[in-house]
Amino acid sequence: MEGRRSPEAAGLSPVCAAFALKLGRTPDRAARRRILAACAKVDRPWVEELMWEALADPSEAVRAFAAAELGRRPSLRLDLAARRLRLPPWFARSAALGIVGAKRAAAAGPEVARAAGDANADVRRAAARALGELGGEEALRVLVRLKKDPNPYVRAAAEAAIGKTSGVRFI
Repeated sequence: MEGRRSPEAAGLSPVCAAFALKLGRTPDRAARRRILAACAKVDRPWVEELMWEALADPSEAVRAFAAAELGRRPSLRLDLAARRLRLPPWFARSAALGIVGAKRAAAAGPEVARAAGDANADVRRAAARALGELGGEEALRVLVRLKKDPNPYVRAAAEAAIGKTSGVRFI
């Protein structure tokens, strides 16, 4: 599977690594989603780690489930979010940025700013949206830089985020 790493190489906790291996060996996306749903009912630290890993699943339905589960958590482990932001595939980084932005996890600001320089335009657009949610001077500086991005979707996201954080509107 593209974007999937072996659990041993990923530096995952042993239980998370076992479930990630199981998910990687399960070809049926509905079965993978059921496995994640069963794991989500367990109140253990490895569950959040598994949900961050599941953002790299090839199935959009599985990724959406993992993102929703992470969004429901009262707090996030930002070390896991930062790790996900540094790894392929691009759609996992985009999803992680969306979660960090929705949670307004200001402590993740430096990682989000780093993601704004990603080679993938969708990741840069997700970073702009997240920076708009986080706000602050540093976010505004990065957003101004993204306003000059060659991709029109990234520029539009940066404009909207600048408007959200500073009140400046572009016509």
